[in-house]
Amino acid sequence: MNANRIIDMIVRQVMRRLVNKGVNKGIDLASRKEGGPGISNGPEKTSAPRHAQNLRQAQRVTRQMRRFMKF
Repeated sequence: MNANRIIDMIVRQVMRRLVNKGVNKGIDLASRKEGGPGISNGPEKTSAPRHAQNLRQAQRVTRQMRRFMKF
């Protein structure tokens, strides 16, 4: 294995971690965003199903992105 391949492998790992952190941070910020009247940011029992649905959707999008990015 030559030095070029090793450097390329390290850069891919670093970029993958940075992109994952950025996506997670963006999803967290978007899920905290105020939705309008009647929707609060507090942990209520009524918002739990919606939060779970958003989480599943975010995980699905992340899996699709990973499949196409080919890291």
